[in-house]
Amino acid sequence: MSNNSTERLFFALWPDDNVRQAINELSQPVLSDMSGKIVPPENWHITLAFLGEIDRQVKQCVQQVATTVQASRFSLSLDKLDYWAKPRILWLGASETPEALQGLVATLSSGLQDCGYRPDTRPFQAHFTLMRKAARTKTLPPVTPLAWAVEDFCLVRSILDFKGARYEVIERWAFGA
Repeated sequence: MSNNSTERLFFALWPDDNVRQAINELSQPVLSDMSGKIVPPENWHITLAFLGEIDRQVKQCVQQVATTVQASRFSLSLDKLDYWAKPRILWLGASETPEALQGLVATLSSGLQDCGYRPDTRPFQAHFTLMRKAARTKTLPPVTPLAWAVEDFCLVRSILDFKGARYEVIERWAFGA
């Protein structure tokens, strides 16, 4: 199979411009004080399920699964700035995962297994990657919690080129009330 017949896809929570701006304001002082590769704000998202390179048939399967997901809107409190040493990632996320988000991830992961998806074995941690190859130099400051009203999830295409990755939302599914 040639590379042209596959796409690198993932399911994600995709913030609107207001949330991106608030994250940018909250994270800028920390990002400017660290060295590493800053993730551009237009790429900020919370991954729900990373599918990898998939062909058209699997894409149709995962899109069908997404249409069957029943989920409710929820509020996500982005209140934790942290650092994972092994992958050298600085991230902003939620110290507590709302039940609705846990249910969404579980339902999506379960349904996607019918399409050949193998769920991540690590516990789900709702987070935005802010910096890769980060060199942590000091203790991270506490953050003022940012409330995000999450109303949908989406399927995103990852396009890798000489500049790095850029992401395109290709389909959205709204949550119920």
